[in-house]
Amino acid sequence: MSYKTELHCHTAGVSACAHITPAEMVEKYVAAGYTTVVLTNHINASTFSSENYHGKRDWTDKMDFFLAGYHALKEAAGDRLHILLGAEFRLFKHTATDYLVYGLTEEFLYTHPEILTTGFAIFSQRVRAAGMFVVQAHPFRKHMMVTSPKLLDAIEVYNGNKRHRSHNDIADIWADRFQMRKTSGSDTHRPDDDACAGIRTETPITTNEELLAVLRSGNYTLIKESTNLKED
Repeated sequence: MSYKTELHCHTAGVSACAHITPAEMVEKYVAAGYTTVVLTNHINASTFSSENYHGKRDWTDKMDFFLAGYHALKEAAGDRLHILLGAEFRLFKHTATDYLVYGLTEEFLYTHPEILTTGFAIFSQRVRAAGMFVVQAHPFRKHMMVTSPKLLDAIEVYNGNKRHRSHNDIADIWADRFQMRKTSGSDTHRPDDDACAGIRTETPITTNEELLAVLRSGNYTLIKESTNLKED
């Protein structure tokens, strides 16, 4: 028996570009046979823009808003799915480049109000020092800036979003060239997006600690099942 874990998805209400509710996401992933979903809502300027966020400008209030999406998904999932906290960060100094963070904790978010305003080298150092795992999302998508492998734990070599050309083949070659760990994610934003990517493991992933151990060991296979991806 194998177990499927989603590593890249977004819910409405937090990610400004997402249109799928927590309840819809649970039904999608249960139907697709997943046991675990890592929710990676965006933390970027758009997340806290006036069009998307109507709370106070205080960092604690912003993190309350961000984490509400995670808690809503956990509540919707009940005992049907394991829900883990992650995020897709876009730093103010790297406005077109996205980074997925796994093993993320609520405590880290609340205690690092400066995190969006640092350069990526500092961001990477602080996140990794806290025991987390940093992945560049869709690094060869248009307008992305490819990041030094030394500052990353892995790169996303398969992105299942059908509305973007992610150049997954180039990302895969890049990972091989620099002997990097590889990840895969559906990048779900909408009800009609496919639950089509992630990782497959021999044991279930139920906690951040288990997720981090699996990612660092490389003891997984990539799920690559999207249909009608935009070709390069």
